[in-house]
Amino acid sequence: MSKFETVGAYNNPLEAHLAKGRLEVEGIPAYLAHEHHVWANWVYSQALGGVKVQVSSENAIDAAKILDAHNKGKYEESLGEVVTGIDENICPKCGSKNFQSKFPVGMLILVLITLGLASVIFPPRREHHTCMECGYKWRY
Repeated sequence: MSKFETVGAYNNPLEAHLAKGRLEVEGIPAYLAHEHHVWANWVYSQALGGVKVQVSSENAIDAAKILDAHNKGKYEESLGEVVTGIDENICPKCGSKNFQSKFPVGMLILVLITLGLASVIFPPRREHHTCMECGYKWRY
């Protein structure tokens, strides 16, 4: 029976699933450890060492190389060839990639209220953007 080795750990279960999917596309079976614990209470993620991507010991070296390339974004270059119509994060007015994103104040207040009342917190999204080149402001 083969042993499992951890080749990656992620605080977010979605990132762990992306890494697992990349390994499976490359032909390496992968498993996730502590995924359900983190889904149930994401604060446990740090205590558990994150959601761990594990593979059999004979695939560990190849999997580590693939995940290293995955984490550095090397597979994103080929994504445009397979999937068309991917919008980049750019200013809708001038096309600049130099912009700043902020959390909406209402969203931050909601996060604090849910934390205080139910001891549950969810990660807010940065929806307010300001272009550093032309000053244009937009939301999405």
